[in-house]
Amino acid sequence: MNYYLGGYYLLDLKAANFGSFNGQYIHTASTCINDSMLDGWSYSWAGGNNKADITKIMSTYNISAETISELQVWVDKNLEAGKIGWPNLFSDRETLETYQNKFFFGHDDLKIVPVYFNEIETVELIDNFTPQNGISGIGLYTNLLNRIPENSEQDEELIGYDLIGIEWSGDYHTFHCHDLLKVLDEQFNVKVNKFGLLEPLDNWEPLLNYMNDEENGFEPVPWFVVKMKIVK
Repeated sequence: MNYYLGGYYLLDLKAANFGSFNGQYIHTASTCINDSMLDGWSYSWAGGNNKADITKIMSTYNISAETISELQVWVDKNLEAGKIGWPNLFSDRETLETYQNKFFFGHDDLKIVPVYFNEIETVELIDNFTPQNGISGIGLYTNLLNRIPENSEQDEELIGYDLIGIEWSGDYHTFHCHDLLKVLDEQFNVKVNKFGLLEPLDNWEPLLNYMNDEENGFEPVPWFVVKMKIVK
């Protein structure tokens, strides 16, 4: 089955402080778990609502207020050009690497993580997130419209699969938010690898049906399975 690019994320992985994976690193692009180096604070028109996040970024990565202002101008420009998608998505790897080299140079511990959707999930996401009432589409929606084929270059390593529940805002949850390792293993024989991600299944449909059934207590948003890679 073909896979299409959802986008690239620039992440600072944080050791989980809860659940079955406590103390370990989970390679998810969900900001429930990890920090994204592109987020609401990165936009000039949204930064005023994220002053605490800006202060944290400046302190953690030794970035000045002047650099934050420059960063926001750059992000606004590239959002308008379609190179960035709301809220924390890079449409292509070149744009991400330019951003990293310009504003986070020397922070070699940051991870570049591309996310891919299969053909079925691509159609499902587009159907679920078609913009309404004149609101712009989230980054994943606009990128998947382009049906960019999965990158087969060897410097992108497959690290597993994530189950994500996507909000209308474009932010998303991961199955780890509900500490589901035991349940998924017992009910669906799903195994989690060293990256904190799922091993492949021949048929994801029963698991997706389970996640999308609101009676099971998950966020009432569409849940998807995505292929996760990492740039080596």
